Amino acid sequence: MANNSTHFFAVPTDVLMFSVVFKFVAMIIGILGNMTVIIYAILTNKEKTATSYLVGNLALADLLVCVTFYPIWIIEFTLTILNIDSDQDLFCKLSRSTIWSLLFASVATLLAITVDRYFYIVKPLKYSLIVTKRRAFLAISGIWLTTCCLFVLSLVHWRMSDFRLRSFCDINDYIHHSIEILVGYLPLTLILILNIRILIIAEKQRKRILVETAVPAIATSDGQPANKISAIHGFFHAVKAVKTFSIVVAVLAFCVLTPTVLGTVIHYSNCSASCHQMWYVVCNYQLYGINSIVNAFIYGMRHVKYRKAYRYILLKILRCNQPGN
Repeated sequence: MANNSTHFFAVPTDVLMFSVVFKFVAMIIGILGNMTVIIYAILTNKEKTATSYLVGNLALADLLVCVTFYPIWIIEFTLTILNIDSDQDLFCKLSRSTIWSLLFASVATLLAITVDRYFYIVKPLKYSLIVTKRRAFLAISGIWLTTCCLFVLSLVHWRMSDFRLRSFCDINDYIHHSIEILVGYLPLTLILILNIRILIIAEKQRKRILVETAVPAIATSDGQPANKISAIHGFFHAVKAVKTFSIVVAVLAFCVLTPTVLGTVIHYSNCSASCHQMWYVVCNYQLYGINSIVNAFIYGMRHVKYRKAYRYILLKILRCNQPGN
């Protein structure tokens, strides 16, 4: 165990070393994955739409989590392992403020993408008029303005805990619950409601398409029924989008709700100091970080264009690392 004169750590050093390695690997994977999404969505994608900018903004928020949240914790755990004291008040302010504010940016962008998909399915003919690049940029600007305000609010109120447990931080309960509602529960609730609505509409579309494609259609020059092709294409595109964001929402719900549920159980149980530090310091915030890593790869698993972008950029990196390049 690592101990110092001011605070003590009740978690075995082996656990900390494993956590450092895990965070480092997660950081590298998250950086590469989210940079790939940004490069494709913003730089190499020729069809830049409001949706592509929102997806790029989600990857940017998740990338910032990887380059701020993980290094702060890696440094803190490394200092703990080496039995070196650190500025606990500064650590508490930076570690908590960055994860909560950037988690909001990520979740708020997911909400914006869900709204985008909602209009795409509910108002397909008016979608291009409702969802424009200008409105997407306004939404992105509002998200980052709120993120900055949330970061300052968290920076002011997070502080070193009164307990002598290292890396253990404290904040006013009212402010903490307000941040949890603003960052997690409220956006997640709206996202779930919209996704349920999307699923209902998608099912209605499926039934309508089955009926419409059962009747004779006007044939095109190559002999194919035009309305049948367009209806089926639009339906499968909508269903694929619904399934993709259903996976994103499921991961988000798991990463946001699990810390709350388990944290409540641990809080009201007779846990030792080691138990509290194991959860609140080593495990709790790691779930929030995982959400920022998984998002990038969900697109890769669901869409061929992202998989191709991953392979292309990976080959570029490997070629750059070859001798003589």
